Amino acid sequence: MNLHRDGRQTALRYLGHAGFIAEHQGVRLLIDPWFYPAFLHSWFPHPDNRDLLDTVRGQDFDFLYISHAHEDHYDERVLRTLDRAITVIVPKYRSKVMVKRFSALGYENIVALDHKETFEVAPGFAVTMYLDTSHKEDSGLLLDLDGFRFLDLNDCNTPMSELPGDVDLLSAQYSGAMWYPNCYDFPPDVMSKKVDIVRGDHLDTLYRKLRITGAAAYLPSAGPACFLDPVLEPYNDRDATIFPHWEDVAEEFAEACPDVEVLRLFPGDTVRLGDTRVVERHPGARTSEDLAAYRERRRDEWSAFYDEPADPVTAEEIEAYFAKLQSWNKRFLGDFSKDIRLIADGRMWDVRLGRLAERFVIEGEEPYDPEYTLLLCPRTMRAIIEERVGWEEALLSMRVGLHREPDVFDLTFMSLLRYGNQPAQTMQMLRERQNTETIERDGLRMQRFCPHAGEDLAYATICEGVIECPRHHWKWEAATGKCVAGGTLPLRVQPLD
Repeated sequence: MNLHRDGRQTALRYLGHAGFIAEHQGVRLLIDPWFYPAFLHSWFPHPDNRDLLDTVRGQDFDFLYISHAHEDHYDERVLRTLDRAITVIVPKYRSKVMVKRFSALGYENIVALDHKETFEVAPGFAVTMYLDTSHKEDSGLLLDLDGFRFLDLNDCNTPMSELPGDVDLLSAQYSGAMWYPNCYDFPPDVMSKKVDIVRGDHLDTLYRKLRITGAAAYLPSAGPACFLDPVLEPYNDRDATIFPHWEDVAEEFAEACPDVEVLRLFPGDTVRLGDTRVVERHPGARTSEDLAAYRERRRDEWSAFYDEPADPVTAEEIEAYFAKLQSWNKRFLGDFSKDIRLIADGRMWDVRLGRLAERFVIEGEEPYDPEYTLLLCPRTMRAIIEERVGWEEALLSMRVGLHREPDVFDLTFMSLLRYGNQPAQTMQMLRERQNTETIERDGLRMQRFCPHAGEDLAYATICEGVIECPRHHWKWEAATGKCVAGGTLPLRVQPLD
């Protein structure tokens, strides 16, 4: 094992989920510490890592890195306990959301890094930022520790053509962190098939990342969470959801990546890094979780959701909300139109979005069949309308039920909900759609970047007349560019002479 000049070893301590403490030559970097419930009191770390809170709260760190604004990474309750003089490393997003948030919390030293920008935190200790260069605001960080390269991708999907190589250890998500398909009301047989597809696609993307980065070892992280509110108990079913534990997919992973060493860490465990990797088990580390006991320990926290305001919203409030959302995103929406329905506590509002809207909201009538129906409880609805949470957080909470007819993903509509309160993201989506850069492959000239999430299609699979994106596995007819799986957006493609 490599020892440094002062005799101290390079170490990586796991805090659970996507949290780490990286230490090299006496310099300590805190990464994505998450301890308290996220997304409308629904997500909790699994297994419980609260016994490590004092390892973070009020402790001495030289640097802090927070990958993105989702509450299972940006735990504001924890961040309020840290020394404000710490140097914070954040991704340089178009919306500047991370800089704004840390400035509002009173942090004095903020370093915002752009895609592939490197910052030397100490001699022999450098970090390089990797962004999801599409409209999504996710990031990963490459740590170079005197030649040992640890890539923490957490939730981030940096385009595969932009990933670094010569990585020694990769940490990346293996389990889902999305509401699709489990929030939808699909029949059981349909749901089962969709879950299998999503889980398979997710692992396939992970395998590709490992091959491209050349990582010799993999550290499973960034999920899954667990749901302690009894109302959300079905989402703890690891077989019927996209939220498997590592043990549920370990065998499949070993078959696909037989030469990759797996470092299975639990909260509190430490791995010593160097020529070899040595795992030191934390004596009190939880390797599993009794959810009934965990639920009782955190009763005050998950039940706090039911203390939130639940006053029924009015049609006027809904109309004002969607009018504002649309006004912020006029250029993005263009000639878009969509009929949706909101249902909360037995009340129904039909909302007509886009250019065809004469009135935004019609209450208590059924003048047209909606293409999307969203079922919410009054507390969730009020939190959204009052802008205390966005649709992204509400959807991730699994407290929103969804139905769509036809069963086709509408990227524009869902992007309006998820990113509409950050127009910098929707404008980037518009730029992505207008990008004219092309590549030539397999007798085809086609647009280089996927119209869904900007993945570089240089890594697409082209087989039997179908082009498949390697990131979210949308598919198009190679002859026509028609989208046949995933959504509705076509791909610009033409055969070469």
